[in-house]
Amino acid sequence: MRSYKPVVATLAILGIFPFLFATYLSLTNGSFLGKSGVTLFAAYAAVIVSFIGGTMWGRLIELPESRNGAKLLICSFVTVFCAWISLLLKTPELSVVLLLLSLITIFWVDARWLKQANNAKPYYTSLNFGLTSVTSIMHLLVLYPHY
Repeated sequence: MRSYKPVVATLAILGIFPFLFATYLSLTNGSFLGKSGVTLFAAYAAVIVSFIGGTMWGRLIELPESRNGAKLLICSFVTVFCAWISLLLKTPELSVVLLLLSLITIFWVDARWLKQANNAKPYYTSLNFGLTSVTSIMHLLVLYPHY
């Protein structure tokens, strides 16, 4: 059976580059296609939070049913819904704060409640922790000049 580990790691690391670009634009007050760095950052963060929430759903439905399964599905949905709502706000900085909280919430739920699924792929938790840490720092860098 082939391992997707190299592909997953490569795509995950490449997924950091839009965050880096938007962070750079935000810190230099630049824009791209008429959008500020903060706006681009919030839009990409919402996409990533939605993607991670969707992968959580996929992993949950593959596990045997448990007492917490429905709660975890609801938590994932609420987090993704909040990410979408954050894009409707007229203050992109507030969107970034809500998206940071969503990202951390999804990581916490994943690390705390999906241990059984994570044990099957031990590299996933460390990859997830590293990526969440790096993107959380970038969220804070984007927010720093505004607060």
